[in-house]
Amino acid sequence: MKDAPEGWEWVRIQSEPCPQCGQDPARLPLGALGATAIEAAAGWSSFLESADREVLRRTPAPGVWTPLQYAHHARDMLVVFGERIELACREDDPVVPWYDPGDEEWRAYNEAEPASAAASIERAAGDFSSILAHLQQSDWSRTARRDGVDQFTVAGLACFGVHEAHHHLLDADGRLP
Repeated sequence: MKDAPEGWEWVRIQSEPCPQCGQDPARLPLGALGATAIEAAAGWSSFLESADREVLRRTPAPGVWTPLQYAHHARDMLVVFGERIELACREDDPVVPWYDPGDEEWRAYNEAEPASAAASIERAAGDFSSILAHLQQSDWSRTARRDGVDQFTVAGLACFGVHEAHHHLLDADGRLP
Protein backbone atom coordinates (compact mmCIF):
# COMPACT_ATOMS: atom_id res chain seq x y z
CA MET A 1 0.00 0.00 0.00
CA LYS A 2 1.14 3.56 -0.63
CA ASP A 3 2.40 5.48 2.35
CA ALA A 4 0.35 8.43 3.49
CA PRO A 5 1.77 11.65 2.07
CA GLU A 6 4.32 13.31 4.33
CA GLY A 7 3.42 11.11 7.27
CA TRP A 8 -0.21 12.29 7.20
CA GLU A 9 -2.36 10.32 9.59
CA TRP A 10 -5.68 9.26 8.07
CA VAL A 11 -7.52 9.84 11.36
CA ARG A 12 -7.25 13.53 10.48
CA ILE A 13 -9.76 13.15 7.61
CA GLN A 14 -12.52 13.65 10.16
CA SER A 15 -11.50 17.30 10.50
CA GLU A 16 -9.08 18.20 7.66
CA PRO A 17 -8.96 17.85 3.89
CA CYS A 18 -6.82 15.10 2.41
CA PRO A 19 -3.50 16.61 1.27
CA GLN A 20 -3.30 14.14 -1.61
CA CYS A 21 -6.77 14.11 -3.21
CA GLY A 22 -8.14 17.34 -1.73
CA GLN A 23 -11.45 15.86 -0.60
CA ASP A 24 -12.77 17.44 2.60
CA PRO A 25 -15.74 15.36 3.73
CA ALA A 26 -15.79 17.06 7.16
CA ARG A 27 -16.98 20.24 5.44
CA LEU A 28 -20.00 18.49 3.93
CA PRO A 29 -23.34 18.66 5.68
CA LEU A 30 -23.78 15.42 7.66
CA GLY A 31 -26.90 14.65 5.64
CA ALA A 32 -24.86 14.71 2.41
CA LEU A 33 -22.32 12.04 3.40
CA GLY A 34 -24.53 9.09 2.40
CA ALA A 35 -25.22 10.57 -1.03
CA THR A 36 -21.50 11.26 -1.44
CA ALA A 37 -20.77 7.57 -0.80
CA ILE A 38 -23.37 6.60 -3.41
CA GLU A 39 -21.79 9.02 -5.92
CA ALA A 40 -18.38 7.46 -5.29
CA ALA A 41 -19.85 3.99 -5.86
CA ALA A 42 -21.31 5.15 -9.17
CA GLY A 43 -17.85 6.41 -10.13
CA TRP A 44 -16.41 3.02 -9.26
CA SER A 45 -19.02 1.29 -11.42
CA SER A 46 -18.23 3.49 -14.41
CA PHE A 47 -14.52 2.95 -13.96
CA LEU A 48 -14.76 -0.82 -13.52
CA GLU A 49 -17.08 -1.19 -16.52
CA SER A 50 -14.87 0.84 -18.86
CA ALA A 51 -11.35 -0.15 -17.78
CA ASP A 52 -9.35 -2.85 -19.53
CA ARG A 53 -9.67 -6.10 -17.55
CA GLU A 54 -5.91 -6.72 -17.65
CA VAL A 55 -5.22 -3.23 -16.31
CA LEU A 56 -7.66 -3.87 -13.45
CA ARG A 57 -5.56 -6.84 -12.32
CA ARG A 58 -2.12 -5.31 -12.88
CA THR A 59 0.01 -3.88 -10.08
CA PRO A 60 1.12 -0.46 -11.36
CA ALA A 61 4.21 -0.30 -9.12
CA PRO A 62 5.78 -2.27 -6.28
CA GLY A 63 3.77 -1.86 -3.10
CA VAL A 64 0.72 -0.45 -4.90
CA TRP A 65 -2.56 -2.34 -5.10
CA THR A 66 -4.23 -3.29 -8.36
CA PRO A 67 -7.37 -1.36 -9.31
CA LEU A 68 -9.50 -4.39 -8.36
CA GLN A 69 -7.82 -4.55 -4.96
CA TYR A 70 -8.52 -0.84 -4.45
CA ALA A 71 -12.15 -1.44 -5.47
CA HIS A 72 -12.62 -4.19 -2.92
CA HIS A 73 -10.84 -2.19 -0.25
CA ALA A 74 -13.19 0.75 -0.90
CA ARG A 75 -16.15 -1.63 -0.60
CA ASP A 76 -14.75 -3.15 2.59
CA MET A 77 -14.25 0.27 4.13
CA LEU A 78 -17.86 1.27 3.51
CA VAL A 79 -18.98 -1.97 5.17
CA VAL A 80 -16.50 -1.74 8.06
CA PHE A 81 -17.20 1.92 8.80
CA GLY A 82 -20.95 1.30 8.60
CA GLU A 83 -20.59 -1.51 11.15
CA ARG A 84 -18.41 0.66 13.37
CA ILE A 85 -20.93 3.49 13.23
CA GLU A 86 -23.68 1.12 14.33
CA LEU A 87 -21.46 -0.24 17.11
CA ALA A 88 -20.59 3.27 18.34
CA CYS A 89 -24.30 4.07 18.49
CA ARG A 90 -24.98 0.95 20.61
CA GLU A 91 -21.95 1.03 22.91
CA ASP A 92 -20.04 3.77 24.69
CA ASP A 93 -16.65 4.42 23.05
CA PRO A 94 -16.05 0.86 21.77
CA VAL A 95 -12.56 -0.26 20.76
CA VAL A 96 -12.32 -1.53 17.19
CA PRO A 97 -9.33 -3.19 15.52
CA TRP A 98 -7.29 -2.06 12.55
CA TYR A 99 -8.86 -3.62 9.47
CA ASP A 100 -6.72 -5.91 7.32
CA PRO A 101 -8.31 -8.72 5.32
CA GLY A 102 -5.12 -10.79 4.93
CA ASP A 103 -3.07 -12.00 1.98
CA GLU A 104 -5.47 -14.70 0.76
CA GLU A 105 -8.36 -12.27 0.54
CA TRP A 106 -6.18 -9.69 -1.26
CA ARG A 107 -5.42 -12.32 -3.91
CA ALA A 108 -9.11 -13.21 -4.21
CA TYR A 109 -9.98 -9.54 -4.73
CA ASN A 110 -7.78 -9.50 -7.80
CA GLU A 111 -9.52 -12.55 -9.29
CA ALA A 112 -13.04 -11.12 -8.95
CA GLU A 113 -15.08 -10.05 -11.93
CA PRO A 114 -15.22 -6.25 -12.35
CA ALA A 115 -19.03 -6.26 -12.64
CA SER A 116 -19.29 -8.16 -9.36
CA ALA A 117 -16.91 -5.69 -7.69
CA ALA A 118 -18.99 -2.76 -9.00
CA ALA A 119 -22.23 -4.28 -7.73
CA SER A 120 -20.73 -4.98 -4.32
CA ILE A 121 -19.49 -1.39 -3.97
CA GLU A 122 -22.91 -0.06 -4.92
CA ARG A 123 -24.59 -2.35 -2.34
CA ALA A 124 -22.10 -1.32 0.34
CA ALA A 125 -22.61 2.38 -0.44
CA GLY A 126 -26.38 1.96 -0.31
CA ASP A 127 -26.17 0.20 3.05
CA PHE A 128 -23.72 2.82 4.36
CA SER A 129 -26.04 5.61 3.22
CA SER A 130 -29.01 3.92 4.89
CA ILE A 131 -27.10 3.61 8.17
CA LEU A 132 -26.27 7.32 8.04
CA ALA A 133 -29.85 8.26 7.16
CA HIS A 134 -31.15 6.55 10.30
CA LEU A 135 -28.81 8.30 12.73
CA GLN A 136 -30.22 10.63 15.35
CA GLN A 137 -28.57 14.05 15.74
CA SER A 138 -27.00 12.94 19.04
CA ASP A 139 -25.43 9.87 17.38
CA TRP A 140 -23.01 11.90 15.24
CA SER A 141 -20.86 12.87 18.24
CA ARG A 142 -20.63 9.37 19.73
CA THR A 143 -17.13 7.87 19.60
CA ALA A 144 -15.12 4.73 18.88
CA ARG A 145 -11.39 4.06 19.20
CA ARG A 146 -9.30 2.19 16.68
CA ASP A 147 -6.87 -0.07 18.53
CA GLY A 148 -7.79 1.89 21.65
CA VAL A 149 -5.77 4.87 20.40
CA ASP A 150 -7.21 6.76 17.40
CA GLN A 151 -10.53 8.28 18.46
CA PHE A 152 -13.24 8.84 15.89
CA THR A 153 -16.66 10.37 16.22
CA VAL A 154 -19.49 8.77 14.27
CA ALA A 155 -19.30 11.79 11.95
CA GLY A 156 -15.56 11.15 11.59
CA LEU A 157 -16.14 7.47 10.78
CA ALA A 158 -18.63 8.54 8.11
CA CYS A 159 -16.08 10.99 6.69
CA PHE A 160 -13.41 8.29 6.65
CA GLY A 161 -15.69 5.85 4.80
CA VAL A 162 -16.66 8.45 2.20
CA HIS A 163 -13.05 9.48 1.75
CA GLU A 164 -11.84 5.89 1.27
CA ALA A 165 -14.33 5.33 -1.56
CA HIS A 166 -13.37 8.61 -3.26
CA HIS A 167 -9.61 8.57 -2.72
CA HIS A 168 -9.04 4.97 -3.79
CA LEU A 169 -10.97 5.48 -7.02
CA LEU A 170 -8.42 8.17 -7.84
CA ASP A 171 -5.65 5.74 -6.86
CA ALA A 172 -7.12 2.98 -9.05
CA ASP A 173 -7.50 5.06 -12.18
CA GLY A 174 -4.15 6.80 -11.82
CA ARG A 175 -5.41 10.32 -11.11
CA LEU A 176 -3.40 10.77 -7.91
CA PRO A 177 0.22 11.91 -8.15
